Amino acid sequence: VKEIDLAMTELKKVTDETDASYKQFLKDAGNTSAVIGSTISDFTEASATFARLGYSLEDSSSMAETAIIYKNVADGLDSVEESSESIISTMMAFGIEANDTMSIIDRFNAVGNNFAITSAGIGEALQRSASALYSAGNITCMGYLRAMGNLYVGASDDTQNLFIYGNLTATGS
Repeated sequence: VKEIDLAMTELKKVTDETDASYKQFLKDAGNTSAVIGSTISDFTEASATFARLGYSLEDSSSMAETAIIYKNVADGLDSVEESSESIISTMMAFGIEANDTMSIIDRFNAVGNNFAITSAGIGEALQRSASALYSAGNITCMGYLRAMGNLYVGASDDTQNLFIYGNLTATGS
């Protein structure tokens, strides 16, 4: 209960909702958390992360659900914070709307299933380079992810370090 109260306090700091809205949020958070294998406090904290960026409570809840699912299904992700950061950077770089964030995870998994890279790895690489590559003209997310899957797999075979290659890609574009 204490963790939920702390998480709700954080959420209330970054949103402006009615008491009835927060009560409904908690009810929905309990139901959603049970379905996606999370806790109410983690779900609430993830929602607050997206709300800090100016998203509505409804959009923040939807994106929190996506972030938790991504954390649960991706190899190599240690926290919801990591999955949220990957989602946010990809959204920003490719203009993906809040109601379409699950498509990011679907694309990460598609790349992970077709290339020798995990969906967490592609998320990390995108976090480091997506904005720079988008600015250079790589505007379709799926095409970009396919190309990056090839590049990162090849580079990581040589360097064994996606951190280095992600930064190299960001500075090289």
